[in-house]
Amino acid sequence: MKSFIYAFWAFAFILGFAGFSPKAIAQDFTACKAMFPGGIVPKAASRTVQNLCKITDNKAIFAIRFDTTRKTPNWLAHKLSPAEANGQTKRKRPKFSPDPAIISADQAIDKSYVKSGFSRGHIVPAADMSWSLASYKDTFRFSNVVPQKQRFNAGVWLGMEDKLRKLVKARNVDIWDFSGVYGQVQTEPSIGKYPHDPVIPKCFYKIFVAKDKDSQKYKVMTALYHWDDYTKLKTWAKSVTSLARVKMRTGIDFLEGLALEDTYDATFWGVKMPQNIGDCA
Repeated sequence: MKSFIYAFWAFAFILGFAGFSPKAIAQDFTACKAMFPGGIVPKAASRTVQNLCKITDNKAIFAIRFDTTRKTPNWLAHKLSPAEANGQTKRKRPKFSPDPAIISADQAIDKSYVKSGFSRGHIVPAADMSWSLASYKDTFRFSNVVPQKQRFNAGVWLGMEDKLRKLVKARNVDIWDFSGVYGQVQTEPSIGKYPHDPVIPKCFYKIFVAKDKDSQKYKVMTALYHWDDYTKLKTWAKSVTSLARVKMRTGIDFLEGLALEDTYDATFWGVKMPQNIGDCA
């Protein structure tokens, strides 16, 4: 029996030395159900995913579906409340760092981005979490980062991030946000050196969801962007699209089984549906 115990702890030590963390095993979204409209978690479109529920100060702040093959998140989900949107504080940016809940070899490191030509692009915006120092710091993990060109990161992507915060304040309602990526840039498939070589996503999307207080149905606004969309910050609305288009491109039904409004509510969102809806194939 003693020999078995010694062997077990020796094996555990080897795993730990190799970068395997107990936190990287058997994590789920049980504590993060509030991050999903209706508490419905989207089905995984890949078998190589790890689910992470980020909790700070005993509060779930966002959910991550991380792809251990692509070494980037597939998507993240969070809910922004009026109290959080109005409680945002300007904070000193920390350094980006690996997520201790993910095996080291399955994610990027800071060196992956050095001289790569790509920025460390947030998926859940740091500003959305600035109401708490702990939650703000958690957005600077590589589980919440993908390679982005800075002109895209500081352009249309930032423009839609800003829109979410303005909507939450103006409408005084909680709004859920699914933000994610798919595809791969063929001319520049990845950055960094193996094993810390995250894929460069070709396409980016956002899905905003708000529940109507009267009908109890969900309002939805979505957008699709190309990785090299270098148009100005205020032009983000030109890429607004349909939920059906996002589902077709990602293979994910993010709002399966929920009662959705039949038509897009341009008045609520403050944005018209473009004649040529956004797309990225």
